[in-house]
Amino acid sequence: MASIPVSDISDQPWRGEWTATALVVILCTGISISNAVELLLLVLITFKRRSGLYFWSLFITSFSVLPYSVGFFLAYIKIRHHLLGDVLNNIGWAILITGQSIVLYSRLGLLLQSKRTLRNLLIFILVNGSVLYSTTTILHYGTYHPDTSIATRFLDGIHIIEKIQMTLFCIQEFYISALYIREVWRLSKVLEKGGRGRRTMWELGVINVVIVVLDIALLALEYLGFSILEQVFKGVVYSYKLKMEFAILGKLVDVLGVGEGRHLDNLSNSWGDESMRGGSGHGSWPGKKTSCAKFEVEHVAMV
Repeated sequence: MASIPVSDISDQPWRGEWTATALVVILCTGISISNAVELLLLVLITFKRRSGLYFWSLFITSFSVLPYSVGFFLAYIKIRHHLLGDVLNNIGWAILITGQSIVLYSRLGLLLQSKRTLRNLLIFILVNGSVLYSTTTILHYGTYHPDTSIATRFLDGIHIIEKIQMTLFCIQEFYISALYIREVWRLSKVLEKGGRGRRTMWELGVINVVIVVLDIALLALEYLGFSILEQVFKGVVYSYKLKMEFAILGKLVDVLGVGEGRHLDNLSNSWGDESMRGGSGHGSWPGKKTSCAKFEVEHVAMV
């Protein structure tokens, strides 16, 4: 949960002056909102059938960028009546961070062959989010205690738990990205050397590395104590990470041989007996019969 300790915000409060911090907050908020609106439109246009884990996780997570960014902006400019900005920001963050991992998880199902690994990963995502959110929520709203000494203790705790929270969430996404990059590397070995499919798989690997770098940048801001910059950049970073999902999805559909205008309805649990060559047909890993967990984006029609 992205808490907004009053002491951090009041370090550089908004007083109607065009300070560097104010400009960064306004600029990043605008970019985040713009990206969120674009994402929502892309989701609605791209998906013919609006169902499945991938669709709903992508749609809800994209929408959560709005309350997160707007809530932080309201808190920054001191509109805190009835904790409006604070509540919006925290709800948006809770949905955004877990939603991003669910999006990564559901997309990973197209490549990862181990259903057990996928099941354990989903359990880890849900448990990790529940434990961290509940702990952070208690500590965060404890900072509003009328007794200053008690509120200060809660504030000290929130600074510690936020670093732990960001670290664990980053490790979670690093692990998912590592699994994805591994599967991309394995699949690239069975694709035709120099072909379009192999190039595409390497591009997918690079995109995932970029996502990891963005997570590291946010983690660095957290540990350096740049609270305002870290929180406002989260909206920008996560909205761009979600936009990268469309690039990844489109390339995966192309590599797996789903032509224009066709659905992924026929993508079965097994890769099939056809070998994948240059992105045509559904292939199996060499030397063994494997099954792929059904990808929840099977109702997509890329346009």
